[in-house]
Amino acid sequence: MATQIALAITEIEKPLTRITLPVPVSADLQADELLIKLTAAGFAPLDQKLRDKNLFNIGSRLPAVIGGDLVGEVVGTGVNATFPVGTHVFSQVLFQNPRGGSLQEYTVINGVYAAEVPAGIADEEAALYPINAMTSAMALFTVQGLGIPFPGSPESANFDYASQKLAIIGGGSNTGKLAIQLARIAGIGTIVATASPSSAAELKSLGATHVISRTDTNIEEQVRDIVGDDLVYVYDTFNLGNHSLGVSLLSNSKKGNFVANVIGQADETVLAAKKGGVESKRIQGFSHGIPEFGQAFWKQLPIWIGNGTIKPMKYKVIDGLDAAKVNSALDEYRDGKGGARHHVRIA
Repeated sequence: MATQIALAITEIEKPLTRITLPVPVSADLQADELLIKLTAAGFAPLDQKLRDKNLFNIGSRLPAVIGGDLVGEVVGTGVNATFPVGTHVFSQVLFQNPRGGSLQEYTVINGVYAAEVPAGIADEEAALYPINAMTSAMALFTVQGLGIPFPGSPESANFDYASQKLAIIGGGSNTGKLAIQLARIAGIGTIVATASPSSAAELKSLGATHVISRTDTNIEEQVRDIVGDDLVYVYDTFNLGNHSLGVSLLSNSKKGNFVANVIGQADETVLAAKKGGVESKRIQGFSHGIPEFGQAFWKQLPIWIGNGTIKPMKYKVIDGLDAAKVNSALDEYRDGKGGARHHVRIA
């Protein structure tokens, strides 16, 4: 049996280990699956939490190969192949497979939720988008999130995007930057983001109409100066545990919609002020979570990337499956250093 090199969690709160695993066999692929030879791997702060915090109880399924963003060349196909052998594609990890991540030489993806890498886009850049873009899109445009109609859908025809107001907590994160761009693409009229002041110019270039310093003590007051009591959409990409800030920004008189990437809740005193009520949700950016939406988004995403409608974020490249360098990059995420994503150039 052919083998490959992988970087895997072998013990929670310990560095990734370089191990050897079997290469998946094409004959074992399910109907919609593709076997890809990885050329670029994206890994994010989420992966650091998997390594160090046992997120999703991944410690029960070790060794686990992490890295949720995958780019590579199709080398094997199931019977319902979406892309022929030789196609360069990008996709998300199969979350139910603990050994499916991108930090290895070969893996299996679901071809239904994948796209061909657009012409002129480097594989390392393509690794920016799968997890973060899908998460932000689901947060904004699905019933599991804020419920704003997806641009181009039948529901969008009579929706007044220009009059809508949206606040994004953590606008400087990659999910925040993509959410800003998606909101701009949809035509949302007021897009307020909280972020580091050093990010303000970039976020405005991406589509934010207002940027408020995340360290200000009067964020709610500033938001109300912009939107009055009309804000009914808030997306928190960042805060773990305490969602009081995001919920506080919502209208006091109208029903508010709040969605977050991570688990948390607002203080009772904040909720008590919301006489119109608050619907709070946590988003998980799994393409298969809403299959029809996932397929529609994967058809549209490469178009937006390819024509420059969605602009890339900063990233750093590590050459090869170097355990020491990848662990160091994960440590940067843990310590809040670096300011950019890390990707691996595998081939």
